[in-house]
Amino acid sequence: MRIGLGSDQIGFECKERLKARLAAQGHAVLDVCADDRSRGDYHIATDQLTSALHTGSVERSVLICANAVGASVAANRDPGARAGLCHDLYSVRHGVQDDDMNLLVMGACVVTHNRACELADDCIQASYIPRRRAFGIPPRRLARVVEHICNNLDKPLAVSELSKVAEMSQSHFSKLFKLSTGLAPPKFVLQQRINRSKELLSQHAAKIVDIALDVGFENQAHFTTVFGNFAGMTPRQFQRSAANEAGGTYGPGFTTISSALPLGMRDLVEQGL
Repeated sequence: MRIGLGSDQIGFECKERLKARLAAQGHAVLDVCADDRSRGDYHIATDQLTSALHTGSVERSVLICANAVGASVAANRDPGARAGLCHDLYSVRHGVQDDDMNLLVMGACVVTHNRACELADDCIQASYIPRRRAFGIPPRRLARVVEHICNNLDKPLAVSELSKVAEMSQSHFSKLFKLSTGLAPPKFVLQQRINRSKELLSQHAAKIVDIALDVGFENQAHFTTVFGNFAGMTPRQFQRSAANEAGGTYGPGFTTISSALPLGMRDLVEQGL
């Protein structure tokens, strides 16, 4: 494995011992510190290690310095670094396995040389284990948002409004909503407008212009264009097809609101939980 090493003046000796150990184990070691221990500085070492991680020059890095907290905070400002300050084996293993930690930071005044070697070994040997999340937004909270959408299709439904219902920031809500439903909030809302319009069109008696307004479109022309993009036919053609559909309550192509959600969410949505 390609491993980056760095230290300040106080961690220099420990770093040198660790470098010899890793080289003997067959790892390719990149020492970002100057050979002169009097010039060691954790700011420089941190910048160089995070840069090496960001560019892919190294796969893991180890930093040993007196100001370990400051170093870990500084390192995590770089998008390529996932630094963790660890002094026990459990934290190191799970930092890599659970959070894909790639930069181990140790306090030079806290760990012994032997302990530093043990921690570095665990950091290098551990592997990240990705865990898939079933839903981005907690099911009950997502169901509340979907219910709000279904009850207000005749009104404008901005992301800012939906994020308030979910009690989240707009950016966080948008990201997790798409993870949960597979659609961005505006796309999901539009899909539900079309689903509702299909239901209303299948009732035959309703006028298309009234349906367009009932599901939140400004006019019939806009509704016809969007409906055609989704259904592959005009609202009038769909209405006629639904009339000819034997035993079809909603007509061809109709999908329920809950069907747009992951399977585990459907019962919650239909129960209004």
